[in-house]
Amino acid sequence: MQIRKLGLLIIVMTFIVNQTNGQKFTKFKWVNDSVSGRYIEKLAILLPVKIDNLPNSFLMQLDLGSNQTIIRGKTISSFYNKFPQLKNKLDTINLCKVQTRVYPHLNNLNISIGGTFESEVNAVCMKGYGIEIPIDSVSHETEILIGSIGADILKNKILILDYPNSEICITEASMVNPSDYNFIPFQFLKENEDNRLLLPFSANGQELRVLFDTGASMFELSTIEKNAELICDSAVTDSLVVNSWGEKKTKIGLKSNVELKFGDKVLPQLTVYYDKSKKYDYFYESNNIFGLTGNALFLNETILIDYANKRFGIKKAVNNN
Repeated sequence: MQIRKLGLLIIVMTFIVNQTNGQKFTKFKWVNDSVSGRYIEKLAILLPVKIDNLPNSFLMQLDLGSNQTIIRGKTISSFYNKFPQLKNKLDTINLCKVQTRVYPHLNNLNISIGGTFESEVNAVCMKGYGIEIPIDSVSHETEILIGSIGADILKNKILILDYPNSEICITEASMVNPSDYNFIPFQFLKENEDNRLLLPFSANGQELRVLFDTGASMFELSTIEKNAELICDSAVTDSLVVNSWGEKKTKIGLKSNVELKFGDKVLPQLTVYYDKSKKYDYFYESNNIFGLTGNALFLNETILIDYANKRFGIKKAVNNN
């Protein structure tokens, strides 16, 4: 679920590839911006990518709350005249529904992340999103925001997010030492159909299914109003207006008043947010999802998501003794 307010469309940045124990890490960039007049230092994760044989450099948001990799249709269309083979990949017959609208695919699109991981995907091409780029006047070194990376590219892979060092690695199980991590099993939203993952939270011992969404970086836990009322005081402690899919949404914050746990770990008191519009209530209820959690809960950790074995790991502290 993408954070839509990225006050950034074309930027220049340097990414570094780090290799540790055979694992190739790529530096990612945190987007920062103001939301409701409040400065948010870590709003979204941007990854450096190359697409097909295009000479330009691109950026894509890491959005594991989406099962689909998404390309901004208005931006990618800037390249169709110069690279007609790219336009030939546009599939307007097999359409994909996103929210309440349908969009074509860009089939067999090759996406390389930081030169350390490569995948071929059928990406959703969201017509009308993004901005047109004057490609002949933009240098190849200038990175262009082109869309978002979804969970679809991670099937049977290992994803490592080193939050303190702002690094990402996508690799195979053979490249990882499992003893470096404490693991918690997870479920997929829909087995064999949807690569989004549900983490085991609990409230006063009652199990909660919580979707892990890197596109919801601002909130440790967000949900719908009736769920927030089950675990929180009634007094409103915060209110934010955020942009989501081009619409302004009011998020209301309440303080939790029950014992919340992630696996066996007791969490501190959280500010739990809900969306006043109730637009997403059906998504939560029909999928038996209590809420969403994102990057905010793990910013001091290195996490590992093992998509083949359905386990979520947090790296153990190094003992120097």
